[in-house]
Amino acid sequence: MTIKALIFCKISHKSMLEVLNKLKEIPEIKKLFSLTGDYDICAEIEVIEINELYNSFVKKIDLIEGIINTNTHVVMKEFVK
Repeated sequence: MTIKALIFCKISHKSMLEVLNKLKEIPEIKKLFSLTGDYDICAEIEVIEINELYNSFVKKIDLIEGIINTNTHVVMKEFVK
């Protein structure tokens, strides 16, 4: 069973395209959404185990220049209509 999480990202104003391109290179990230409101981007990530989520942040996401802040929510259950 996979673990899915939503990562809400605040991006510095001039870095949007660079950040999107870097996030697209991360294979665990399955979808990217451009948002209005408090956060600029939402990334949907899928991993096999929680340690893989940790490693994705430490080795990939946290290293992306232009991401100011993230807020991550693990999906407990998905309801499909």
